[in-house]
Amino acid sequence: MTMTTNVAPVPTFTVVVGNDFSPASGYAFDQAARVARRIPGSDLHVVHVVEGESSDEGSKKLAGLLRSYLEDKVKALGGLELQGVAIHVRAGHAAREIAQLAKDVGADLIVVGTKKGPHLKQLFVGSTAERLLLAAPCPVFVAGPSPVERDDAHDPAILPPCPDCVKTRRESAGEHWWCGRHAEHHIHAHSYSFARALPFRTHDGAVTPTGVDMK
Repeated sequence: MTMTTNVAPVPTFTVVVGNDFSPASGYAFDQAARVARRIPGSDLHVVHVVEGESSDEGSKKLAGLLRSYLEDKVKALGGLELQGVAIHVRAGHAAREIAQLAKDVGADLIVVGTKKGPHLKQLFVGSTAERLLLAAPCPVFVAGPSPVERDDAHDPAILPPCPDCVKTRRESAGEHWWCGRHAEHHIHAHSYSFARALPFRTHDGAVTPTGVDMK
């Protein structure tokens, strides 16, 4: 006698990435790949949209270029050898076609790049990203500007994390925030963190200050 059990399939996390062969879209793919690497069984769908009409021959040529481009990206990034990646070439308006592909494949996330802009408003207003935000059937992640395009001259300095602090958080599952060296520094009272599995406990005794004076 053979017994069978119905096991619900694990849902696939699907990411759609817009690509126009620009540095901005290359940076967007890098960020999408980072997400995909963290989610087992995820799929990446990379789409290039031709504005206006496109012949079959032209679409096939673009598909070949897109495939070569992604093979180079995967080789450079590493860790994506077994990642499911599909390529698409569509003709029309970029925002509409990206949104339609996301709907067709049941995307959970759309990732697009944005070019350099002096103000945050200029990154979105009138851009494909802005129109996509209105049409997309799922959340849209706007990656960029990439570090090579960004002008950080007037921005506050963002320091890299201390490796020992990162290790301490990981090994303690977030219960301890700082390494021994940084735990000795002055704590700012306005910065707090709390890491626990949901639901949170009813008291806040485990809430700890995390601001650190690095001087």
